[in-house]
Amino acid sequence: MPISHTHAETVRELGAFERTIDLYMHRNPVQFSLVAEINRKVSQQTLARALRGVQALHPLLRVSVDRRAPQARYRWAEGPVRIETAVEGTPWQAVVADEQTRPITPEPGPLIRAVLIPAETGSFIVLTFAHQITDGTGGMRVVTDLVTALDGDEKDAEPTPEQDVPPPQEALLRALAAAPSTVDSPPDELMNAPGELTRFSGRAPHVSALALQRGLTAGLVTRCRAGGVSVHAALCAAACTVFHRAGRRRVRVLSPIDLRRAAGLPDAVANRFAGARTASEASQAEDFWELARHHHEALARLRAPQVLRTGSEALAQRPPATPEEAEAMMTVATAADIQITNLGVVRTPAHDRGCLTALWGPAQTTQLRGEHVLGVATLGGRLRMTELTHDPVAVLLPDMVAVLARQCAEPDVPSS
Repeated sequence: MPISHTHAETVRELGAFERTIDLYMHRNPVQFSLVAEINRKVSQQTLARALRGVQALHPLLRVSVDRRAPQARYRWAEGPVRIETAVEGTPWQAVVADEQTRPITPEPGPLIRAVLIPAETGSFIVLTFAHQITDGTGGMRVVTDLVTALDGDEKDAEPTPEQDVPPPQEALLRALAAAPSTVDSPPDELMNAPGELTRFSGRAPHVSALALQRGLTAGLVTRCRAGGVSVHAALCAAACTVFHRAGRRRVRVLSPIDLRRAAGLPDAVANRFAGARTASEASQAEDFWELARHHHEALARLRAPQVLRTGSEALAQRPPATPEEAEAMMTVATAADIQITNLGVVRTPAHDRGCLTALWGPAQTTQLRGEHVLGVATLGGRLRMTELTHDPVAVLLPDMVAVLARQCAEPDVPSS
């Protein structure tokens, strides 16, 4: 861990997207958890040592947010990651729910904390990140780096050179080619209808989790490839199908887009995402693969690098200046019946001895009334889903799995 920084040193100012998140978080905590299942016992001392090594790799794991300046800025926070140890056998779902009730304050930092849950034959590690410093993909990178540090705990670690501070994402998106000018289509009032904020009260959300069997996970991948759609689009279609069957005429799905993959931005533990919203009507639920293709094609248009740059530039030119403005912007941009954050396949370190056996999340709430926030990650050939909400629909995850299983069992390959 570098020791040359002092608490007063400025790292950099927050970029427009980071400031929007931070302003929204003045009254609406947004933090997410990732749950790593480890196949061996880990002591709090060992975890603390490994986390210090991971902090040394990623600068934004060592900062606070100073809101006193005219423009919020990151400052160095030299403290270690706070670690709590739960009672052995505590369900990780209970820990994740509790993590949503305790906001991570912008100071003194760092803006990450950990809960160690001893288990009978292994350990669960719950890492919770304030959203000002990173997104789900960045958090996943922290998990895999932590596994590497734990795997090499008994070895002599080589000193790691300090990494550069990641720049804000709009600075990187400016390098992309500009989108050609087009005639603006009329706004979709139903698509853009704002959500309703609920005052943060510290009430614990309901947490649901379900893992697909390896056979179904593999079958889903195969059928999606045959149908020319992504697994994520199939998940969107499955969620919409369940909601439509419950009587909802129109369903909106919010899908965070990883800018590392979509726009070729360099990997970093930082915010590198944009929101994309798709919708379906009840009549579309009659043909599952056509509905999946609808979401796939809509997301492909929204994921185009030029479109992403245009949206970033618009925010940079007119960023919110107050928490009220950030709330107004976010309730329009993120309102949806369900948010699905899909981290994809988790790539474990090449020399990992099987230490990481499962990953759950990202798990979060955003204080929007009626929200369902679904985190998806695939590890060891199994797709895992984690949903947080204050308005539980008991059958949502089981029915989504039933829809997917039925579609994967159909004898006919979907037409492209």
